[in-house]
Amino acid sequence: MATDVISLITADHRDVESLFERLQKMPENRPALLAELAAKFIAHARAEEDKVYSALAKARPEDRQEVHHGEEEHHEAEEILSALLQADPDGPEFDTLLQEMVEAVSHHVREEETEILPDLAKALPPEKLAELGRAFSRRKAEELQTPPKPLVRTKEQLLEKAEELDIPGRTQMTKEELLKAIKEKKQQQ
Repeated sequence: MATDVISLITADHRDVESLFERLQKMPENRPALLAELAAKFIAHARAEEDKVYSALAKARPEDRQEVHHGEEEHHEAEEILSALLQADPDGPEFDTLLQEMVEAVSHHVREEETEILPDLAKALPPEKLAELGRAFSRRKAEELQTPPKPLVRTKEQLLEKAEELDIPGRTQMTKEELLKAIKEKKQQQ
C-alpha cells in the first residue's frame, strides 16, 4: 500500500465519493453514513490544512493563493456539512444540501488533483512525500479521536470575506444571505 501523501489524499477522495454515492442510494442508512462522512471529511480537511498545505506553501511560495483557495473551499463544504447534520435525513432539504455538498467537494477534489497535488509532487522528493504522508495520517488520526465539529464562520468573518469580494449591500445581509452571496460571487470568478 502506498504511503506517500498524494496517494493517501487521493484514496480519501475516492472514499468520500463512495460515501456520497451511498448517502444518495441508501437513505435508510443516512444517519450512520452522515456521521462517517463528517468524521472523515473534517479529519481529512484539518490534516490537509495543517500538514500538506503548509508544506506546499513553504516549498512553493507561488502556490500560497491556491493553498488559501483550497482552505476556503474546505470551510464552505464544512458549512454545508453543518447544515446537513442538522437536517432531517428523510426531508427534501437533506437531498438539496447533499447535492450542494457533493458539488462543492467534487469541485474541490478536481482542483486539488489537477493543480495542488501535481505541484506538491514537483516540489518535494519521494522521501519527503512519504514523510508528509506519515504526518498527514497522524494528524487525521488525532482528529478522529474526537467528535467532528464542522467549522461555522461567524457573521463577522463572513462580512470580512464579503468585503474582500466587494459584495454590495453586505452590511445589511443576514448570515445566510452572506453565505449565499459569497458562494455566488465565487462561482462568478
